Amino acid sequence: MWQAVAGKAPQTAKTWIALAILLGVVVSAAFNMAPIELIAVTGATLMVLTGVLTPRSAVRALNWNILAIIAGSIGLGVIVVNSGLGEHISSAILQLSTGSPALVILVIAVVTTVLTNVVTNAAAAAILTPVALTVVGATGLDPLLLLTLIGTCISFTFLNPFSHQSNLMVMKPGGYSVATFVRFGIPLTVISVASAFAVAWVNSR
Repeated sequence: MWQAVAGKAPQTAKTWIALAILLGVVVSAAFNMAPIELIAVTGATLMVLTGVLTPRSAVRALNWNILAIIAGSIGLGVIVVNSGLGEHISSAILQLSTGSPALVILVIAVVTTVLTNVVTNAAAAAILTPVALTVVGATGLDPLLLLTLIGTCISFTFLNPFSHQSNLMVMKPGGYSVATFVRFGIPLTVISVASAFAVAWVNSR
C-alpha cells in the first residue's frame, strides 16, 4: 500500500478537500442529519466529483470480498434472529446459571462474546436483547444492567477476522491471518469479558 504512493508529490489542495468531506460525513452522521448509508454514499460521491479520486481509483478501492462477507453476515444474522434461537438461549442461560445472578451475568457475557464473533454485532444484540429481558423476569436483575453488558460485549470481536468489517479492513494490509486473530484475540477476549463481568457484578449488588 505504501509502495503505491511512494515518490508521488503531496497534493495539498486535494488533501484539504478530502478532510472537509470527511468532517462533513462525521458531523452529519453524529447529528443524525440523514441515514448513515446516504451520508457515506454522498461523501464517496463528493470525493469523485471534486477530483480527489477518479472513478476508476474509487472502484479499485472497493474490496468486494469484504462487501460480500458483510452481506453474508447480515443475512446470517437475520436468519438466526427469525429462527427463534433467542428463546432457546434464554432457557439455556437460566439452566446453566441455576438462577444465580453472578452466573447469569457471567453466562450472558460469555454467550454474547461468542455470538458476536459468529454473526454481526447488530445481530447478536437483536438476538440477546429479548433474552436479557426474559432472564430479568426470572432473576430480578436490573434490565439496564444486562442490556449495558450486552452492548459492551458485542464489541469484543477479537477472535474472528470475519466478525467485524474493521478486522477485515486491516487483515490484508497488515498481513494478518485467522490464526493471528485467534492467538492475540483469546487473551484480549478473556481480559475484556472478565472486566465486563466484574463491573456488571459490582453494579448489580
